[in-house]
Formats: sequence, C-alpha cells, structure tokens
Amino acid sequence: MKDFLQIILVVLYFMVGLIGFVMACKSIFARKYLSFHEKAAGKSWDEIEKPLQWVIVSLLRLGGLGFLTVSILLIIYPIADHFIPNVFYRYAIPATAFIFCSGLFANNYILHKRTRADTPWKGALYAMIILGVGLVVQSLAQ
Repeated sequence: MKDFLQIILVVLYFMVGLIGFVMACKSIFARKYLSFHEKAAGKSWDEIEKPLQWVIVSLLRLGGLGFLTVSILLIIYPIADHFIPNVFYRYAIPATAFIFCSGLFANNYILHKRTRADTPWKGALYAMIILGVGLVVQSLAQ
C-alpha cells in the first residue's frame, strides 16, 4: 500500500510540476502580456507605452521564475526523497507549492472578478486541490 501511495504522490506532484513548467516557459519567454491580461487591461499591447511594456514583461518573467522554481521542486522532489528521505522537505516542498498556487488563485480570481477577464484562476484552484490531496496522501504513506 505504501508503494502505491508513493506512486500516486509522484503522479500528482509531476502533474502540477509539469503544468507549472509550461507556465514558466510562457512567462519567462513572453514578449508581451498574455491574452487575459489584455482583456483585463482593456488595452492592446500596442496601446501601452514602451517603458510600461518593459515593466510588464519584467514582472511576467519574475512570475515565470516563481513557476520555474516551484515546478522544478515538485518534479525533482519525489526522486530525491526516494534516495535521501527527509521529513521536512517531504512536507515543506508541497506546502510551499500550495502557498504559491494560493497566491496565484487569489490574484487571478480577484482580477477575474474586477475585470471579467477569463483568468486562469480555476487552474490555480485545481493545483491547490491536487497539492492538498498530495499532502494528505503523503501523511497516509508514512
């Protein structure tokens, strides 16, 4: 049973990590804001002054680095835990990812409510649920 729960953990964390990695790439390599940002702002990218465009792209890339950090941790963690088990990392890494996704959810949901833009708040909520289930499974696997 313990091995089965460990496999479930690897799958859950890998799913969130992989999606996070895709979002990291989209954000880090962005040259303009994403389509839902454009709808929320009510302006096309070309209507924004160059200095503000640079600020926006800079912030997107910073957010992308957050996605990248969390995704790498979630993808590598189960492998590292297999060889070097550590109780602190076992809970700290998914809990940190949960906190990150909670912030994504809150920010995207507030933006959605204020602007009616189709932000990815549901995806962040699903990631929170998956990570929460992972933490429960983690405690059962011990």
